[in-house]
Amino acid sequence: MKNIQYILPFTLLLAACSQPAEILYPEADFASVKLSSGSAVISEDGGEKTVFVATNREEWDVQCIEDWVDISVEDNKITVYVDENPDKDSRLAVVDVIAGTKPEVAKARLKVLQKGAATADLSATGTANSYIAHTNASFRFDASVKGNGADDGNTFYIGYHGLEITEAAYADLAWESTFDADKTRSTKIISGAPVYSQEEQAVYFSTGEIQGNAVISVHDAEGEILWSWHIWVSDEPVKTSRGNGLEWMDRNLGALNNDPEDMANRGMLYQWGRKDPFLPSPEAYREVPFHTYDEEGNLLETEEEYYAIQAQIEQARVALNISNTQTGDGSLEWEYVSVAPVALQAPGNIEHSVQNPTTFLGCRTDIPIGEYVFDWYLQQDLVGKNGSLQQSQSDLWGYAQAGTAYKTIFDPCPPGYAVPPRGAFDDIQDGYACTYVDREWERNAYGWTWKGGNGDYFPSTGNLDVSGLIGETSEKMLYWTAETFGSGANGFGKAATLFVAFNEVYYGIYPILDAAEAAAWYSYGAKCFAAPVRCVKE
Repeated sequence: MKNIQYILPFTLLLAACSQPAEILYPEADFASVKLSSGSAVISEDGGEKTVFVATNREEWDVQCIEDWVDISVEDNKITVYVDENPDKDSRLAVVDVIAGTKPEVAKARLKVLQKGAATADLSATGTANSYIAHTNASFRFDASVKGNGADDGNTFYIGYHGLEITEAAYADLAWESTFDADKTRSTKIISGAPVYSQEEQAVYFSTGEIQGNAVISVHDAEGEILWSWHIWVSDEPVKTSRGNGLEWMDRNLGALNNDPEDMANRGMLYQWGRKDPFLPSPEAYREVPFHTYDEEGNLLETEEEYYAIQAQIEQARVALNISNTQTGDGSLEWEYVSVAPVALQAPGNIEHSVQNPTTFLGCRTDIPIGEYVFDWYLQQDLVGKNGSLQQSQSDLWGYAQAGTAYKTIFDPCPPGYAVPPRGAFDDIQDGYACTYVDREWERNAYGWTWKGGNGDYFPSTGNLDVSGLIGETSEKMLYWTAETFGSGANGFGKAATLFVAFNEVYYGIYPILDAAEAAAWYSYGAKCFAAPVRCVKE
């Protein structure tokens, strides 16, 4: 047989190599199913709700294990029927709509909540960013407005994003946590899942058997957080007492009591101006060794004793100050060691903070903007729609007038309460960074008692520093007021605080007590710190 060879033109060979034939594969036909609504809220008297189903499968199934819900299926819709609720509390059922067969299965979930006769309206007296609840009960709150619906503290936020919460599609449990030294009981604070009612623009939820704190968020259809609320579950009613012309809560915001040696007295920690809380250390109080000095400040220890005690101090601090990452049955995770973005326009990083309530926004130290690195909200002055924004001029927690608590949409306190105003603990002396008020305070266990004020105890909760690291638990206290402090390099990005330094109590910005220690103490009062709040009556 002859060996026949075909010689093709060189250009044709190149074309054939560079343009191979395209092979078209059919797209995978994955099962999909979507509902016109993810929730249905029905009154305590009973009723029905219809939800439409969109799926690419001819056959689909409906499943629900609760016997108090009846379901009918017709064409592309399902209708749930509920009789009168015999219980005082609300009840929750989950209806699963399933399309496809294994392994290609799609599922959509409908939450059916029926109100109970005893469902309490937490926002009946006004809206806020936090609400006080108690265990084993049912609640609702208005989710149509941000915070108390007031103003935004001179940030231009409302001009960009408005006061109303629009396009909310569903509610979610962001996190839940309790003061628990063995760190095993952070669930059962919120019972089941929260439910958003689109008709009412309200959130319904039930509490479980455990006291603690939680955050519930509402999301749009794409999953973005539109706003979130702190739920403070405590069975011991909050009381008040008067001091320095104000009516004070008897405990920190989020605390379960004010017992001097109980870690449940700590409450939550807040970056100045943010509405969402962070968690304190989950470790119980304990003593930290200390160095001894004579009246002239001379160390009463040998060099060997000094280093031995210093090692004990460091070991105790490591054991005490643990980042708390409890989330219970929540869907979010904590991010403590983080830095705030450098915002390029007004209203700074506020929208970022709203969308990321569990992300600590630390002060940046990697950009050449001088000393003005104290504020998570602004890290450089900006120009907004109606003028300029400066770190020293932000009033995120209200206009701090002496003796008057004025609340904004970012205030973290529940209805009727606000962050303490200017002069809440004392008046800062003109020309000084702080006012010495030690004569009014007395050391008591792991904190101090305000003898010159309302007589209450203020625990050493610890705080989160400018980078998000927990510290000073059992040792020092740092409490926010709504007052921003000063101007120029020493004041930008700082807020007035009550705090303890070297066993002495001051009110103002943490003082530079010694030039050699300026680097160690200068950032105290920075707005990107997270510290507790003791709310006062509006």
